[in-house]
Amino acid sequence: MRYSFKTKDRSLPLYVDSIGYKWRQENLSRPKGYNYVHWLQTYSGVGIVEIEGKEIVLKKNQGILINQNIPHSYYSKKGAWLTNYFTFGGLLISEITQILGFHDYLFIESPEIKLQAFIENHYKDFKENNRLNIYDSSTLVYEFLLLVKKYCAINSRNYLLNRNIIIPILNLIRKSYQENLSNTDFVSVTNYSLQYILEAFRNNYGSSPHQVLIDYRIKMAKELLLNEPQLSVDEVSREVGFNTNSYFISMFKRSEKVTPGKFRSLYK
Repeated sequence: MRYSFKTKDRSLPLYVDSIGYKWRQENLSRPKGYNYVHWLQTYSGVGIVEIEGKEIVLKKNQGILINQNIPHSYYSKKGAWLTNYFTFGGLLISEITQILGFHDYLFIESPEIKLQAFIENHYKDFKENNRLNIYDSSTLVYEFLLLVKKYCAINSRNYLLNRNIIIPILNLIRKSYQENLSNTDFVSVTNYSLQYILEAFRNNYGSSPHQVLIDYRIKMAKELLLNEPQLSVDEVSREVGFNTNSYFISMFKRSEKVTPGKFRSLYK
């Protein structure tokens, strides 16, 4: 079930766009992101969120907050996936999210009770009692953001690791994956030791920054192989930042279980 404001006062610092409760979630792909900040939470089932080259598993009660215009997609892992969601914007939304230290996205694995039940509690006000108008509802955005801030404060170590190490390196990979990035670049962009960076990625990704870079290059290579048929495999390899064609083929086959050429032929 969904409640959406058809008209919005866009001069407000914060305002609600929509709220959904026990929504039978369809598969969605947003290559250009969404116009509003988006909180997506699993009510039942399991969903997969793909964002910035990473797959995030969204189990019951877990949620992800995605900023405006951040490319992403999500889909059910298996069977029905019911979600709760809350979308919002405002004249000062960019400044407020920046002050909170929230950048592209924030995965919340164990939301506290108030945050976990936020949508369920307030959806009734919207849908059943019709108590909230467009102006009153703007206070809900502030309330929600305070709950997110509280979560970040309680989980400060993971939050700081994400903000100071994970996000800067992911941003560097996304913007400069075609360049010859190395561990030195990851150290430079964070000002943390390589050992600490590797530990942060191992704990959060079960991987390394270099492997995340390889995975992102493979993802971009797949797009080129399908969308730019005039490019040879060797040209695609160089376009996405691999130094040699043989290394590209090796990494692609390890990831996709087929060679780049075979992958392209499967979709002709």
